[in-house]
Amino acid sequence: MQMLREYFNGFGTLPDADMDFLLGQCRPREIAKGELLITPHQRVDSIYFLESGYLHYYTHTDMGERITLKVVRPNVCWTILDNFMNQTIAQDECVALTDVRFCELKREDYLRIKSKNDRLANFIYTIIEQMLSAKVLEANNKSKMTVEQRYLDLLNNDPEMVRIVPVTILASLIGTSRETLHRIRRKLAAA
Repeated sequence: MQMLREYFNGFGTLPDADMDFLLGQCRPREIAKGELLITPHQRVDSIYFLESGYLHYYTHTDMGERITLKVVRPNVCWTILDNFMNQTIAQDECVALTDVRFCELKREDYLRIKSKNDRLANFIYTIIEQMLSAKVLEANNKSKMTVEQRYLDLLNNDPEMVRIVPVTILASLIGTSRETLHRIRRKLAAA
């Protein structure tokens, strides 16, 4: 849980007792490659902090096409935020692309943290605000980039993801087809 402690420290300093309480609410878990973390028609009751591995969060169109909504990487907190906050049922899925090690914060533990004291409540709100802000920033940045720029951004900021995640998923993530991504990769390799 050292990685999670360091992540939390990035949001400010907490007294040791509060940090220990916070970490004590998070449960270490692992899932194997191919295992579903979230299924359709499931209530989203957890926030996840990925220590290692990658998750594929996706939906399906009416025509059955799988659309990647996010590839979740290590060292981030993630959940389907609207489902978690509003306690609604997920329509999407999330599967492990690799073996994944993570810490899980269940909703009841989240509520326990918020009610412990104002300092912890404000701290957890800051993390939720950062998750929302990152989601908005990512969407804004993505909307201003060409497909090639999105791929280059991904390549520069997370080369491991580009190496590990299947091309079909990467293509969907950046909003293009597998064939177009192959053309972009060939063009960049030739340059």
